[in-house]
Amino acid sequence: ERTWLKPFLRIAPRNMLNFIPRAHPSVSLLYGKRPLQRIAVGASKQQVEIPLDVVADIPENVDGRTAYVGNKYNALPWSEFVDIKLDARNLIESDVKTALSGLDWFGKINALYAGKQTEAEIDVAKKTITSLPAVRYPIAAE
Repeated sequence: ERTWLKPFLRIAPRNMLNFIPRAHPSVSLLYGKRPLQRIAVGASKQQVEIPLDVVADIPENVDGRTAYVGNKYNALPWSEFVDIKLDARNLIESDVKTALSGLDWFGKINALYAGKQTEAEIDVAKKTITSLPAVRYPIAAE
């Protein structure tokens, strides 16, 4: 699918490291402790929060037989690694007009933010309704 990239893959092992931190409690003290990942996006470096279940498929693709730096990092297959790097570069440079076309996980982020927007609207509605004073009707004394 990305045939134009094949000439660069011969050069890539010398220039890029295809390893990610090992997802295991013995290596990462925060493994399983945090519900989301924060990344900086666009020219304004706006923080985007991505739930870990959206990117959970990345550690599933690692090659467990290959480890680096004291068994703290595992290697990704080059095709997966290059796809992730290209998607990340497009997301980081999202101020470019066509940078977000063709991202396969941008729909997940869009769905996440639509859900968060709905939650915020419901929360504002609850706070607005509960902050109104109780309505009192005048009753004649007997």
